[in-house]
Amino acid sequence: MKKQKLKYWAVPALLIVGLAIFLRSGVYAGDKTQAANTQTSVSVKVVQADYSDSIPSLSFNGSLEGQTSATISAKFSGRIAEVMVQDGQQVKAGDPLIRLEDVELSNSARQAGEAVRKAQINYDLAKNDYDRYLRLYEKGAISAQQLENTSAKLKIAEADLSSAVASQNSAEQQLANSTITAPVDGVVANKTATIGQVVSPGAALLTVQDISQVYAVINVEQKNLGMVKEGQTASVTLDAYPGKTFEGVVEVMNPEAGSGSRMFRTKIKLDNSSGELKPGMFANVNLITGDSVKVLTVPQSAVIQKQGLYYVFQVEDGKAVRKQIETGQVTGSTILVKSGLEPGAQVITTSVNRLKDGDAVRALP
Repeated sequence: MKKQKLKYWAVPALLIVGLAIFLRSGVYAGDKTQAANTQTSVSVKVVQADYSDSIPSLSFNGSLEGQTSATISAKFSGRIAEVMVQDGQQVKAGDPLIRLEDVELSNSARQAGEAVRKAQINYDLAKNDYDRYLRLYEKGAISAQQLENTSAKLKIAEADLSSAVASQNSAEQQLANSTITAPVDGVVANKTATIGQVVSPGAALLTVQDISQVYAVINVEQKNLGMVKEGQTASVTLDAYPGKTFEGVVEVMNPEAGSGSRMFRTKIKLDNSSGELKPGMFANVNLITGDSVKVLTVPQSAVIQKQGLYYVFQVEDGKAVRKQIETGQVTGSTILVKSGLEPGAQVITTSVNRLKDGDAVRALP
């Protein structure tokens, strides 16, 4: 009887113990699920998309050119006897740069001068004969035929003298050209000439560049042509001078597009009285195209690109929600958002390449 009574009490006890175990396991499982959810959330930094002041502009990559660049070459073949300048040397128009061997040229010029003197003597004799025969003819002492013969000799002597003078001028000019001079004020650059070198006509030996003012040369696409005008101000920066800006003005616009690029070559004039700007430097050019306006911007680090489309991740209810946006101009570390995002949106700026739409995220303080 007693054993039977214990049996009746054992059943409820077992039920109570089982229920306790079940409840405990459920709580534990819930704790594990919550912990798992906490562990899988991604810690991110966010910023608020907001309006900022922006000046509409166009950005270009270009290079610097001297205001004037003259390529120096010889006008005839010869051997270089002397090079009188070095790269970077400042020269004035007319300063000697290179001298070619000129012994033969000097001899030719002297011979040409002697030929002129002989021709002058022959001409003077022929002129005197003609004048004397003319007086005799006027007195009837000689025939017209004799006068005509004397006149012919005078014309021949005159032609010989003219030819001799022309030859002398050519020889003297050739001699003068043996010393190559600077055609403009500027700085010597790209010197390849060396003593003893045999040169050909037209072969580049060096250049003389006027860099007191330089041009930043850019290529403007047809779609932007209406926003670029002569007289427009521009800001130019160079990697060589970080943090420094050079101001310029659009001075020259090619009226015809390049046959290959279909772009319009445009020159921006920059003052270079300091001499800091050198031809050949790469330049970043920013052209202001309008007045300051309010625009919605986000950091560039928040934007990702996939297959030509741009996206950001916005935080909504603890999740990363991918938003497609239309972007505009990049200024510094920010990028303009034309559409797809509302002001005040919380935009993720870190780990954006690891996120997927709907991922759980936790914003860092």
